[in-house]
Amino acid sequence: MSQNLDKKICILVDALSIGGAEKAASVLSRLLSEEGYQVALVSLRDEITYNFSGKLFNLGKEHSKFKIVKQIQKLSRLYFAIDNIEPDYIIDFRMRDRWFMELMIYFFIFRRYKGKLIYRINSFNIDWHLPKGSFFRKIYGKETLVAVSSDIKNKLEEDYGFNNVNYIPNTVRFDKEIKEDEVELDNNYVLAVGSLRNETKQFDKLIDVFSKSSLIKKGYLLYILGDGEDRGLLQTQISTLDLDENIKLLGYKKDIQAYMKKSKYLVVCSKVEGFPNVILEALNLNTPVISFDCKSGPNEMIIHNENGLLVKNQNFDALQLGMEKLIEDVVLYSKCKSQTDITLNKFKPNTVLSMWKQLFVSK
Repeated sequence: MSQNLDKKICILVDALSIGGAEKAASVLSRLLSEEGYQVALVSLRDEITYNFSGKLFNLGKEHSKFKIVKQIQKLSRLYFAIDNIEPDYIIDFRMRDRWFMELMIYFFIFRRYKGKLIYRINSFNIDWHLPKGSFFRKIYGKETLVAVSSDIKNKLEEDYGFNNVNYIPNTVRFDKEIKEDEVELDNNYVLAVGSLRNETKQFDKLIDVFSKSSLIKKGYLLYILGDGEDRGLLQTQISTLDLDENIKLLGYKKDIQAYMKKSKYLVVCSKVEGFPNVILEALNLNTPVISFDCKSGPNEMIIHNENGLLVKNQNFDALQLGMEKLIEDVVLYSKCKSQTDITLNKFKPNTVLSMWKQLFVSK
């Protein structure tokens, strides 16, 4: 362990549950704690399921029912939490798409920590993490930005004119070794994982693709792990197609490794991504991946026909053909499964930790 006990890191998140950015924050908290940093996590919502290290400030408990009072409570609690931490660096993993709230957070809290702020851009949809307006362009241009993919970094530099962008991808930490008999599952299923939001993850379209594919006749099931606002719609869609025995919504699982390891392959059909953790997790578990070549992240981890398939972005007919190909082409599947690790070196925990440490030194 390095001697970083004098460095205090505040990791600010919307929650510590379900989302990919939230999982990345939990993993980073553990890496930094093991390296000797004093880590504190500040969660705005009372949603804590991921494993983490450090002191937790859960600001989501017992809020007022009145919206204005609730927002004042959030600002006040955030102010005192960060004041208590006295951080050397604040790493902000949050969605920052509410202009007025971000203005309040900046003037009442963040302005005191100029030069210590690290804004993480988690999605290719930059507007989710960069409030609109010239004021925030100016503020973000003076602080440190971290892009989780090369495409995001390029977009921030080319389309937004930032010259303060650092590339630091996500990494994966598994808590335990997976036993083959840990989950009673057959190997005749393909897997999709993510929040059940059709607008971005497009599981409704995946269900349509699967229903038309030859996988059902070949005895394969589709398991979807995750929870979210569109679960009811998806279940109705499955029932309407009379596919309740073929497609299963398994809900949120804290430990998805066993499901992922035993699946034939992972399917990613998102409209937009940042750096999809599920791809990295699957490849680490020797599970091939088929994904749209969407912006951004998949093409940094998947080499087409080597450790999975990259499908033309948003071409659902091509996705269906690819899903069928990975079942029918035994030689291709065997090749992809034997080479799932060919892109993993640059995403190993020690490599990613070194990037963060270098960033801290440079600030």
